[in-house]
Amino acid sequence: MSKIEELIEKLCPNGVEYKTIGDVCDISRGIVISKEYIRENAGEYPVYSSQTENNGELGKISTFMYDGEYLTWTTDGANAGSVFYRNGKFSITNVCGLLKVKVSNLLPRFLYFVLQTATEPYVNKGMGNAKLMSNTMAIIEVPVPPLEIQREIVQILDNFTELTAELTAELTAELTARKQQYEYYRDK
Repeated sequence: MSKIEELIEKLCPNGVEYKTIGDVCDISRGIVISKEYIRENAGEYPVYSSQTENNGELGKISTFMYDGEYLTWTTDGANAGSVFYRNGKFSITNVCGLLKVKVSNLLPRFLYFVLQTATEPYVNKGMGNAKLMSNTMAIIEVPVPPLEIQREIVQILDNFTELTAELTAELTAELTARKQQYEYYRDK
């Protein structure tokens, strides 16, 4: 039996409680921030948008709208439903939703991992432009196990993420070296 299974058996033998995002989070949206505004107000604080490359960062400005632990998600477009964990000072554009955990028995990092898969069925893809709007995000149900279980899950998933990143870097370096080797012998 795994440590998580032992904790679940010990701490919640009758099952895990589920809550809606609307019950556990304050939900809001960003504002319009143009690329021109970003150029004219360059600074150190990231502005996140609907893109998923570069961790969703559109640019950096001299001011920030939020400071702390939050989750953002892409509300519409090809990447609708993509969820990001944010911790620090930042701003978001109008195509980002914002979640601020408002209960003490839910870790934002745990919620981030849950929403990585939980949002997909709620993305409306039927109108040409995929959407996951605030009212829909609010009704998504998520498990809220005891904090000890959440911490254990977060630790396991953070370790896995770190190992995956290291492996990806090693594989990329190996592929680059093999490509250079191939090109060297091909050109010979």
